[in-house]
Amino acid sequence: METNYSTPVPEEKSGFKLIAGYVLLAASFVFYLTTEQFFRNTSSDDFFPAFVVHYFLAIVFTVVVWYNGQLGMVRSWRRNNIHINVILLQLYLISAYALNRSLPVFENSIPWLCTYLIIASLTMLSYAYYDLLPEWINKCQHLLLGSAIVLYFYLAVFVAEIYPIGFFGTIVLGVGAHIFVPVALMVGCFCLLYYSGRGHVAAWYWAGSGVALVVMCVTAFAWTWNHRVQQIEKIANQSVLHPNVELPVWVNVAAVVPNDWITQRILKSEMVYTTPSKTRGWDFMPRRANWDEARKHDPLVFLSSLISTCSLPDEERVQILRAISDSRHQSNERLWSGSNLTTSYLITDVDVYPALRIAYMEKYLNVRNEKVPDRWGNTQEAIYTFQLPEGSVVTSLSLWINGKEEKAILTSKQKATEAYNTIVGVERRDPSVIHWQEGNTVTVRVFPCTPDEERKFKIGITSPLAVHDGQLVLKNMVFHGPDASDAEETYRVRFIGAAEEIVIPADFKKDKKGDYIAERKYDADFELRFKVEPIKPNQFHFDGYRYAVAPYQPEYQVAAIKKIYLDINNSWSDNDVTVMKSLMDGYALYAFADDEMIRITNDNLALLTEELRQRNFSLFPFHQIRDKEHSIVVTKGKELSPHLSDFKESKFAQAVSGFFAHGHKVKVYQLEGRVSTYVASLRELRGLEFAKGSAEQLKGLLQNRKFPVVAESNERVVLYDAGLVITKQHDEENKTMIDNAPDHLARLFAYNDIMRKVGTHYFENELVNEELVDEAVTAYVVSPVSSLIVLETKNDYERFGIEDKDNSLKNASKQSSGAVPEPHEWALIVLFLLLVLYTVVQRNKLQGIHE
Repeated sequence: METNYSTPVPEEKSGFKLIAGYVLLAASFVFYLTTEQFFRNTSSDDFFPAFVVHYFLAIVFTVVVWYNGQLGMVRSWRRNNIHINVILLQLYLISAYALNRSLPVFENSIPWLCTYLIIASLTMLSYAYYDLLPEWINKCQHLLLGSAIVLYFYLAVFVAEIYPIGFFGTIVLGVGAHIFVPVALMVGCFCLLYYSGRGHVAAWYWAGSGVALVVMCVTAFAWTWNHRVQQIEKIANQSVLHPNVELPVWVNVAAVVPNDWITQRILKSEMVYTTPSKTRGWDFMPRRANWDEARKHDPLVFLSSLISTCSLPDEERVQILRAISDSRHQSNERLWSGSNLTTSYLITDVDVYPALRIAYMEKYLNVRNEKVPDRWGNTQEAIYTFQLPEGSVVTSLSLWINGKEEKAILTSKQKATEAYNTIVGVERRDPSVIHWQEGNTVTVRVFPCTPDEERKFKIGITSPLAVHDGQLVLKNMVFHGPDASDAEETYRVRFIGAAEEIVIPADFKKDKKGDYIAERKYDADFELRFKVEPIKPNQFHFDGYRYAVAPYQPEYQVAAIKKIYLDINNSWSDNDVTVMKSLMDGYALYAFADDEMIRITNDNLALLTEELRQRNFSLFPFHQIRDKEHSIVVTKGKELSPHLSDFKESKFAQAVSGFFAHGHKVKVYQLEGRVSTYVASLRELRGLEFAKGSAEQLKGLLQNRKFPVVAESNERVVLYDAGLVITKQHDEENKTMIDNAPDHLARLFAYNDIMRKVGTHYFENELVNEELVDEAVTAYVVSPVSSLIVLETKNDYERFGIEDKDNSLKNASKQSSGAVPEPHEWALIVLFLLLVLYTVVQRNKLQGIHE
């Protein structure tokens, strides 16, 4: 093979110095990865000892190189010394990033930048073996070296304004020299290219291609960035042309802007991503946006921000992110930081009632503060957002204080909020609180979390089991919060009553009690399925009422539909549109676009549907339906959409609230697929007459001129997804039956009854309804008007007027869950009663004889 590198292989390649350099470099790199992996949740100050180790390794090798006469302003770059000094520069590069964790110059590098840095370093190191490699690999080396030059040039310019500080730090402490590492690496790249490309012009062409490739990629991103920013600005600025628009500007932006990683970075710029206006991590007055995410350094964002930036206020950016990304949890308002918290261990304990189609799940969580104790910033606040299974309700909360379980008390949401904010924000003592949110979510707050001990809390939920394809499905309680990626979880699943055809992960083992047990990593997607069983006779008595569950039998009303409104967005498929088009001959079709209802015709169908199918979500204006008796809305969506609470102050919310407040109900048909949070919330608040199924089933309903009607009252609620009806009757009507069902029937009834009564009053600020709060307190359910809270002392409860109601169900528990007897158990009960009756009769006979 012809050698491209004209110099002989340096003697030090096989010598002690080169090997020692590789060993030190490998040790430094592995140590950096180890501390990054196992101490990633610790504070920046805790990383300084690790930096000292990296710096020491670099100093040791510096002494070795200097002792052998290979270190100097000019000497380091000579042909015979360059490779040993490349190793030295890589040691200082790792040391610089280790120091950056304690004294941040760069924010956290995003994954692609970390990969880029590693490739650039490996490329420089590979030049020590340039002559031993094939020509095609040499070309790749030049190409990658050219891209490395661009990277080091960017880093050198990025830190240029603090060179004076670095120079002073070099003279005084020596640590400041780290700021000049990018410049030194760039010089090293040119030296490697010069020595390897001497007499070979192609080497420079390949390196130039590497430079050009990176520049083109950056230019392409910057162009896309600028175009996207202009699109956002255009929508926001043109809002003045539509003064009658009922929704806030940010809703329109969120609906039409492409939902991809570029948009995410535009919206998070300055709040999360470093931009030219905020290039340093030394901000003593940080931005006040409620977005809990670590700051990051992305060169593409930084450079593109030099061209254009988004002018939307932080509050509106956060609202858009809440609507289009699965990161709503990060917008929760915090009283204290939670940056060093992790979820260390979980226990999930489940009781399943196959014959009632309900389950009670308790989840225990341990919260660990990874921060090394110091004088400042030890106390942190844990915030969890739990995504509950459809139709579930929180029925218990406990917090362990001084090693003892303290159960929560249910009170109004306003009292719970005031007590928690006062104690956490001012007095800094032990509380925990749980609040209801839209979209089947709740938030749990735990304070304080310190490095001295792990905090432990428990949340319990009562869930109706959804029916899918002849099976009942139990899903996990998913959460966002302190990182649980390394957490172990213990599962115990107990079936109360017979269950057939159970589908459960293979690592679950059945113990001698018949419970299913497993030890595994936390799995958000865990679920189990089993065959649907007929609902057996059941009842539960409480507070003078009898609660019972029965199968839901759909009832139908006459529906002479004339108008079909299509709620179109990007979740609609071509087939959905085609099926709706086939209905145009018999019905008038409408869609909402450009802030008005537009009649769909053959002429505008393609253009209108193409435009609407680009929208990330849709918020259908139900209040604009004029003939609701003869109209139906066909919808399809996804969970990522605005919540009702996001725009409660808007004209749109007021109009929708006023419409439903008059008792209007709209027929809504959900095509197969997901339902938007907006529609799901209105459905849960009982504002819609709701049905779901395929497009063909919709055709059948239209042809038969009928539509399902859900008849609910103070004595009856429907759990649609589980196919259940829960009834509530006075005890006098059924005094003879024995309780054979758990108290969860009363809890589920109360929650759904509260949601029905809250209705459109949900739009009112700080909704207060003492009657509904009392119903929630009696059943101990978390709802829009009620919350569970744990305080440290009895005096704390008294101070905020929080009292535990005597005549209530209290916190749900495994012990009070009850059971549904099997047929053989019923037989034993009957035999026992007959035995008791026989004993009483015989005793009376004996008493008569003796008398």
